[in-house]
Amino acid sequence: MRIGEFLRAEGFDVDVREFDVINSIDAYGAAILGSAIHSQKWLSPAADFLRAHGAELNTRPVWSFSVCSIGDTSSFFSERVARPMRRRRREPSIISEVRSRIDLRDHRYFAGVIERSQWTVAGDIFLRLCGGTFGDHRDWPDTEQWASGIATSLRSAPGSAQRA
Repeated sequence: MRIGEFLRAEGFDVDVREFDVINSIDAYGAAILGSAIHSQKWLSPAADFLRAHGAELNTRPVWSFSVCSIGDTSSFFSERVARPMRRRRREPSIISEVRSRIDLRDHRYFAGVIERSQWTVAGDIFLRLCGGTFGDHRDWPDTEQWASGIATSLRSAPGSAQRA
């Protein structure tokens, strides 16, 4: 939502939709696709969408992001734990799978919100041992900076896609 709001404020015509309600992307000059990561994979509706619409996505610029425990600039975990985990992180398999078939400009990791109720007792202990905390770990300035880069890229493109 925040990325869409930012791009809208920059003058772009933006739709923010769940993957399962999108039948076609013909009306869009660009796509920004994101998913939470569970067990190091994008959620099924997002992965299925990428597989089903790969040919359509190949004709327009695409950006993607993953919401996970360890974002590029923030994390549920302490920085001591997050830093080596970032270095060892592998791209989500669906992104690797479609990368050669779409015009993927960038893939970004953002930390999200974690509530105690979302974790088991064992997960709670693991989080605490790793210096982690529950709560909102989103880095809005980083998100807006990434969206700003997308806006700049779209404005400089031939034909300047104004619908994302």
